[in-house]
Amino acid sequence: MAVAASIAGRWGLILSQRRLLLGLSLGEQVARSMGFSYTRGSRLIILGAALLVGTSVAVAGAIGFVGLIVPHLVRPLAGNRPDRVLIPSALMGAVLVCLADILVRLLPAGPELKLGVLTSLLGAPLFIWLVWRERRRWL
Repeated sequence: MAVAASIAGRWGLILSQRRLLLGLSLGEQVARSMGFSYTRGSRLIILGAALLVGTSVAVAGAIGFVGLIVPHLVRPLAGNRPDRVLIPSALMGAVLVCLADILVRLLPAGPELKLGVLTSLLGAPLFIWLVWRERRRWL
């Protein structure tokens, strides 16, 4: 229960800056011209993200590919607005981790396969594909 409250508080910190994220998607100067406190807001976002990641890793272990891949999967469904990607990314990330955990538990007993290894096996090819796709855009 304490972990849920801690994570909720950190999510609240990030969600409080969702309008700044929307402004930053248009550029730093646009965000400033819209009246956002860029320095303060970006520090709150970084602080909230760091605390959220630290808490999550302390509870669930290192499953880093989820945080790298899921927002890219959600973005076409939620549009390119960062404020609309936050909550669907969190939900889809939770679903992905639950499905990976179920798959790990269904595998035959033997050398234990860690959840982080399975998410890496799922996430690495997708991440490589995303990098490859972006690289082609810039060339």
